[in-house]
Amino acid sequence: MYDRTFGTEWDDLSREEAVERAFALGVAAGVDEPRPDELDRVLETFPGSYDRSIVQLAYDEGRTKALEAKADGDDPNDEEVWRSLVDGLGGPRESPVPATLPGAIRELTLIERPREGPPSSLDLPSMLRK
Repeated sequence: MYDRTFGTEWDDLSREEAVERAFALGVAAGVDEPRPDELDRVLETFPGSYDRSIVQLAYDEGRTKALEAKADGDDPNDEEVWRSLVDGLGGPRESPVPATLPGAIRELTLIERPREGPPSSLDLPSMLRK
């Protein structure tokens, strides 16, 4: 499934491409088609531990989702699980990004407007109040 969707003839990957491939490799591992050599190759694309950890987390998320899909379904076949998690172009149907970001980054609310009003309306810790 992974080979058919992605192929293995690549030389360089962006972080986004690596995360998508790692997620798909995790799904493949969850449906009993592990590709440890390909995962190692994707991981070796990034020398930094931060990028490698994001790729590894995407793999773990794909594997977890595949195992959950197999456990939840009434004897689903591997192809059904693959198609439910990875689209025809190789992208994850659900973004693996929330699982691959550290909690502090994931919880940032960049789209919310900042609070307005006098400082007394802000939620201050008790030690900062008079």
